[in-house]
Amino acid sequence: MKRKEALPLNEILDEILRQNNLDIGLDAARARQAWKEIMGEAVDKCTTALYFDKGALHVRLSSSVLRNELFMNRRQLIERLNNHIGRPVIQNIYFK
Repeated sequence: MKRKEALPLNEILDEILRQNNLDIGLDAARARQAWKEIMGEAVDKCTTALYFDKGALHVRLSSSVLRNELFMNRRQLIERLNNHIGRPVIQNIYFK
């Protein structure tokens, strides 16, 4: 009997969740958590609503100045958030 290469448990669980379409809810939770951890307390205080739907993170902010600044850097934000999550979950960010 030939031995297969051992896989880390998190990879096995991710694959099981993906095969059963259970990873969608986890992606939303991971995206919201990544936003809070990456953006920090100051931006989190200005964030009035945050939700994830079909690959897009929707962010409502109380500051128009902050909204414009984040909009200008949205590509870099998507990259940082996906790196924090560990896979490309967020395809776009919409600021309101």
